[in-house]
Amino acid sequence: MMRRFMAALLMACLLLPAVAAGEAQEAARKVVYLTFDDGPKKDTPELLALLKELDVPATFFLMGLSVRAFPEYAKMIVDAGYAVGCHSMSHSYNRLKESTDYVARDIERFIQEMRTYTDPEFTTDLYRFPGGSTSYSSKTKTFVRDQGYAWFDWNAMTGDAQYTFDSDREMLEYTLGQLEGKDVIILLMHESKVRTRRILPDLVAYFRENGYEFRMLSTQAEDREILKGCSANMMLPDEE
Repeated sequence: MMRRFMAALLMACLLLPAVAAGEAQEAARKVVYLTFDDGPKKDTPELLALLKELDVPATFFLMGLSVRAFPEYAKMIVDAGYAVGCHSMSHSYNRLKESTDYVARDIERFIQEMRTYTDPEFTTDLYRFPGGSTSYSSKTKTFVRDQGYAWFDWNAMTGDAQYTFDSDREMLEYTLGQLEGKDVIILLMHESKVRTRRILPDLVAYFRENGYEFRMLSTQAEDREILKGCSANMMLPDEE
């Protein structure tokens, strides 16, 4: 009897780590960061109204010249409390690749545009390279990080600036096809794309039905921890 009891006890002890690991796996935090590039645009108010209706946060990577063109819409984004990052002044890949001095000046010009047209106290520590980081040198990417900016690519996208889709359904299926197996998602979209706005309610419904929470990108401790589980290319500055 005692021998059987000890054998059962040993088996239970062996199983406990596996059960705990299984529970931890089941409890993996699922987070999606909705991001929009290249704004503001003439139809930014429509996107902002949709995000408010859907009750989801978002991160906007704005361009300085677009801020100058649509200052009232840039201010709407800031006043609504969304996260705002720098996406350069004009999306000029080649100029940004020339030198880190140019990158620094470009970022400073962007900050000044935002302070002129939205909030004189505006600041950000978020950055996205035009076209994504992969074609930029390690020196440039490290430089942006060392200037105190977290830069982010993405690990899923709607393809709204890369591909032509025949229907909303095709774009939605393309997007959903990239999400399988990803607990932490940075989703790339663009402000001016009508079809993206049309599929956004279905995307938000998908994420909610599958247990995702919505967050804005940041360099805060909680997001740093969450983003450790994200497959997107990124660099975050050291915590102060």
